[in-house]
Amino acid sequence: MIELLKRSEIKLNKEQTHQLWTFHNLLRARNTDQELTRIIGFEPIIIKHYVDCMIVGKFIDLPSPIVDVGTGAGFPGIPLKIRYPHLKITLAEPRPKRIAFLKEVIHTLKLRNVDVFEHKVVSRSFKTPMKAVVTRAVETIDKTMLRTSGCLEVGGKLIFLKGPAVDPEISDVRKRFGEYFKLVLDKKYQLPQSGHSRRLVVYEKLNNFESEKETVETDSFDEFNESN
Repeated sequence: MIELLKRSEIKLNKEQTHQLWTFHNLLRARNTDQELTRIIGFEPIIIKHYVDCMIVGKFIDLPSPIVDVGTGAGFPGIPLKIRYPHLKITLAEPRPKRIAFLKEVIHTLKLRNVDVFEHKVVSRSFKTPMKAVVTRAVETIDKTMLRTSGCLEVGGKLIFLKGPAVDPEISDVRKRFGEYFKLVLDKKYQLPQSGHSRRLVVYEKLNNFESEKETVETDSFDEFNESN
């Protein structure tokens, strides 16, 4: 694991390495039915989960507090917290098995300033002020904007870890929400050691929504998909 991280230009100290290895072992041990992740090979897990999450800090300064919407088994929130321990993170996840896993991880790794929101994030129910939203869920950008409208502060960042085919979503946001959100980063890159194409898309919130006519209440999340 250490060698794969080094090849990806991700350097962790001894404590961080221990935390990530502990997290990895917990993930493997609790994933007997693959409800936590469908990616099960050792190297794919390191590259497509841990590196994919941690590499974001290479391209953007991460604000705090930050909410990880649709975190699943803790992606990208847990790897980001390990690499950037100063972050105050809320992990939002509605599914009971994953909630239990996240709580076990937080306790076992002794992570501070990390909590779990045990519901779907919707604009009317999650209003804790946040300076940033991060997500790797496959939900479209516009839906995440709507569901986080109650918590993201003006000037806050929406950080999307996406696959390469995201242009239609960006175009839709420009047409519908141009007065509310400004695209501040659209970074194309490949995951080291894999050639897997990724896209980091970041918006800044300019204004609050004038009305809540458009809401997202029932959409489900899914984990990062290898085909994304």
